[in-house]
Amino acid sequence: MTESVRDTEQQIFETNSGIPIDELYDAGDLEGFDPAQALGIPGEYPFTRGPYEGMYRRRIWTRRFQVGFGSPQESNARIRYLYENGANGFVITIDLPTSYGFDSDDPIAEGEVGVTGVAISTLEDMAALYEGFGPDKVSYALSIRPPVSSVTLAMLACVAEDKGVPFKDVIGTQQNDPFYQMSGGPLQTITQFFPLDGTLRLCIDNIEFISEHMPRLNWMVTNGYNLRETGVNAVEDGAFTLGHAFDIFRMAKARGLDVNEFSKRASFFLSASIDFFEEIAKFRAMRRLYARTMRDELGATDPACWRLRFSVQTAGNTLTTQQPEVNIVRAGIEAMAGVFGGAQSIHLCSYDEGHGLPTEESSRIALRTQQVVAYETGVTKTIDPLAGSYFVEHLTNQLEQAIQAKIREIEKMGGMARAIRDGWLEQQINAARYRNQRELDSGRRALVGVNRFTIPASEEKPVHVHKIRADEWGARRGDYLRTFRLRRDQDKWNAGLAGIEAGWRSGANMVPAIMNALRCQATMGEIHEAMRRAQGWTFR
Repeated sequence: MTESVRDTEQQIFETNSGIPIDELYDAGDLEGFDPAQALGIPGEYPFTRGPYEGMYRRRIWTRRFQVGFGSPQESNARIRYLYENGANGFVITIDLPTSYGFDSDDPIAEGEVGVTGVAISTLEDMAALYEGFGPDKVSYALSIRPPVSSVTLAMLACVAEDKGVPFKDVIGTQQNDPFYQMSGGPLQTITQFFPLDGTLRLCIDNIEFISEHMPRLNWMVTNGYNLRETGVNAVEDGAFTLGHAFDIFRMAKARGLDVNEFSKRASFFLSASIDFFEEIAKFRAMRRLYARTMRDELGATDPACWRLRFSVQTAGNTLTTQQPEVNIVRAGIEAMAGVFGGAQSIHLCSYDEGHGLPTEESSRIALRTQQVVAYETGVTKTIDPLAGSYFVEHLTNQLEQAIQAKIREIEKMGGMARAIRDGWLEQQINAARYRNQRELDSGRRALVGVNRFTIPASEEKPVHVHKIRADEWGARRGDYLRTFRLRRDQDKWNAGLAGIEAGWRSGANMVPAIMNALRCQATMGEIHEAMRRAQGWTFR
């Protein structure tokens, strides 16, 4: 028999986080383990086995898809296509100019309009995204952070009013994590367009407004996914994500908000990477650690506040441009980890996303993959089927301890905001990137199609991706905004922006003032500029 490459190479018996893996696990590896205390039952403290009693026997996870490119109208057309094919939740990605609070016709936006997501500059743009859908019927998760999330929240509130939808019935998610874009580079490159203190204020404003008016809307998704995409491992992923959340919760409490109210609508956006059992254990460990921290340290007395709810996206950083069809397998395995880990919604990456925006065909394959997992495999027929596995429970315990230790390290520094200001988080991320690249280059970590089981470039099939038309989109958006500005009432517009500056200086919650400015036809960029003026902040 001919030996395969795998037969002759040395395997590394540890998880991607460096946790050693023994040859065999038995009861001795769980000495002192009390299932009643460590596991409980689904829907009850410590929520290790799932946040809800019935889990997927009662309701299949939301099949969420990332949508956003070009104009709001084009993105709405993709949403309609996916909805008709069985998707029931959408992550709306925003293009780079919008994500920093700039209009599509700002000189800084040149060449970037609609490329990495949808361009949103006006209230009309948000209304176009919801064309054919009520904000009480279809769940949109807006992938954005403050200060922009304050404007998109105000836009959503205005759209609900225009459609006659009571605020209390609005569903979906405002990501509203002030830290997630600060996790990928030096602080000064992220905050040059808006000061960190102002960003944190708006985050709490959003929490306050949603808690008071929109009880079904998730006020924040702590974005662990973007952190994981930087290259950090599962332990760092869990610690940095929870560290983010706990810091924000403490800020909200300092504002005077009731932890038993606002924390009920907090949720998390997590990555499911390729190390199958480690990812499952990570999700279980994070739920248990979150429940204990909320109850014992942050003082939440309502059991609903101890429940960690999360959406999972399969890992973008495991997608390869080489042999991209293999990504279908990777994403399917990662989605299965999300299911075994108890996710409330799952976004499965399309196989061609390593090359560019997914096509309708690749998006449909990704959706069908989820549907096979949900309706053919039988994994939804019982809750937490891996509970009691010596290996899984041991790994869950190991990850919980490691994540807890890393969180304590962050807290000793003064919390996540301080860790970011001091550059510590950037150092951790850079170290992780170096470590990952070194392991790939050395062959210590296998990546099929890249450093194992490769094929000549001449045998790679061309990949058809969604065509990016940045110049066309930018020109079209520029024409739209020029027309938009010509037809608005200048006096009302002036009054709307004056209200923004006055609201900021008074310390009032900014969401109502932003809603009013939008009604006066102020744009995303103009509202941001007014808030910068109120803070005496400039960057140009």
